Parts: sequence; structure tokens; C-alpha cells
Amino acid sequence: MERERVRAETLHRRDGLAEAVRSKLSRRIVNSLASWIQSEGFDAVMPYLSMRSEVETFGLLGLLLRQEKVVCAPVVDTHQLELTPHRIRDPKTELVRHRYGMLEPNATCPILPTAQLQLIIVPGIAFDYNGYRLGYGKGFYDKFLAKCPHVVSVGLAYQIQMVEDTFPQAWDVPMQHIFTESSRIDIR
Repeated sequence: MERERVRAETLHRRDGLAEAVRSKLSRRIVNSLASWIQSEGFDAVMPYLSMRSEVETFGLLGLLLRQEKVVCAPVVDTHQLELTPHRIRDPKTELVRHRYGMLEPNATCPILPTAQLQLIIVPGIAFDYNGYRLGYGKGFYDKFLAKCPHVVSVGLAYQIQMVEDTFPQAWDVPMQHIFTESSRIDIR
């Protein structure tokens, strides 16, 4: 019950941000993240492809591709409740709309073995200061992250998405870092 309350309240706050404000805050978050990615030397990155009121990631996607990083994005299997990373080289021609509404790589994009991934950028509705997150409730990212213990995980959030407690469950996988418009929160 508490998780659903936190999810609903935080989503309401996030959805209530004006589009111009979201764009401005997203640019600030993405610029900070991009500098960090460069300084940390990550070469194989899986950002999420933003939808609705999430922190916008398409600017980051373009920047990573211009820097000649290996970039992939998740393809969602709604039957198995799994994500599969597929490499993207040209977002203009390789992205298609999933029935859930988000963009994802098309069938011609090759699967990137998870052993090659170095950084996964994760969306969420709410994040707490211990690195735990609440997503949309299907567990896609938690299952995927559990299969990639060698990969650094980063959550992106507007400061209004940070909460005291997400009431994590045993299967929830915490982020190692969370970037907001005002700070980078290092968990471990």
C-alpha cells in the first residue's frame, strides 16, 4: 500500500511539472551526467528512451553517439517481463514505437551482450536516498539489473522525485548513483 501511495503521489508531482521546466531540468541533469560519463571513461552505455514526463534522454543519446560510444537501448518483452539491450547507431531510422508508447530499437538492431555493458541509465517514478526506486511496477529493470552485477547503474530524477522511502522489496536492485538537477547522489 505504501509503495502505491508513494508511486501515485510522486508521479502526480512529476506529471505536474510544466513541459518547459522539465526540459530545462532535464538538460541540467543530462549535462551533469554526460560530463561524469566522460570523466569516468564509460564506453558502452544503455540509456532508457524517455517517455511522458520522465527526465528526457534523447539529447544524451545523441551526445553519446557523437562521442562514438557503444550505445544501446532496451527492447521490452512484455510476455517474459524482460529487457534486452539492442545497439543503436542511428536513432532516426532505428527506433520504433512499442505498444506501451515508448520508443525502442527495431528488429534490425543487434543485441548487445550484457557482458559488454558498462553503464545502465534507469528511469523511475520515485527514488530514495538509499538508491532504491519505484518504476511502473512490472520489474523490468530490477530483473535486468540482477543479471548485470558488473554494470554501474544510474537513476535519473527531478529533485521532486526524491523521497524518504520507496519501501523496497527483496527483489529491488538499488542504483549506485542518482542524478538530479541539483546533485549527484552516490550510494555505493
